[in-house]
Amino acid sequence: MDKKVLVAVDGSRASLIALDYVAVMEAAVIPDLWVTLFHVEESIPQGLRSEMGKTPESFRRLQAMEERIAQRTALVLERARQRLLDAGLDRAKLECAHQGRAMGLAKDIVFRGEHGNFDAVVLGRRGLSRMEEMFLGSVTNKVVQHADRVPVWVVGGLVKSCRVLCAVDASEGSIRAVDHLGFMLSGNKDCRVTLFHASPNLSALKALDMEPGQTGLLSQDIMQDDLARMAGFYEEARRLLAQSGLEPDQVEMVSRESPGVAKAIMDELRQGQYGTVVLGRRGEGKAFWLGHVSDRILRNCQEAAVWVVG
Repeated sequence: MDKKVLVAVDGSRASLIALDYVAVMEAAVIPDLWVTLFHVEESIPQGLRSEMGKTPESFRRLQAMEERIAQRTALVLERARQRLLDAGLDRAKLECAHQGRAMGLAKDIVFRGEHGNFDAVVLGRRGLSRMEEMFLGSVTNKVVQHADRVPVWVVGGLVKSCRVLCAVDASEGSIRAVDHLGFMLSGNKDCRVTLFHASPNLSALKALDMEPGQTGLLSQDIMQDDLARMAGFYEEARRLLAQSGLEPDQVEMVSRESPGVAKAIMDELRQGQYGTVVLGRRGEGKAFWLGHVSDRILRNCQEAAVWVVG
């Protein structure tokens, strides 16, 4: 089954790293991958365009500006295309597309990804400070925040490992993450994936003003509820992955308790030397992920790719 990804490129080091990640995944993990390289070029404002068309001299300057923009676009796309061809990507499965900036760089990428029926949008992670990222200062973060209908893959650095970790919490978002993962890996009989669950952190219960013995009973109730919900979740996850063609021995289930969900995921990611972590945009319903886990993973994950599934 063919899978289509849109890779946003701009000639930067971050976008080159994203291309290298796509090449690695296509070669070892994701069969039947089709890639569209997408560049949003600078547009000359309409007001300036009108003014520069009033005299022959200014019109020639306008034409020169347009030519420089076109040349840069062609160069960015050709370098990206050649990088993937050199990595072994099938020429027939690779295409290039570009457009002028219309709604804004991030919105243009999201619009193309969602309306082009792509299975994922791929971007490099910008090297901004944590404070800048908290205030959504980067194009990548804006794409992640606004791409509700298409998964976004954010490549944080040079990724060499093909191991895949899928962080789950029994929410609807986690089901969508597992479904996306299964689809992208369908047809690969050699890969292995880990479904990782961070058990509820019960240390906060000690600070509650409760009658003697009640804390232990509440802890027991919470753990039993979590176990019951995860049992149902794992059954559904196995069904989805089996539908995608993954055999039971290709899927590992791991659960650990930790002071924080994001920390537990990052610890498992580093210790297991995974190259990719997949997670839902946020936990929902009765999930113990109280939101923003994906944001914290994105801020801290600089040596792997993060798939955020909306």
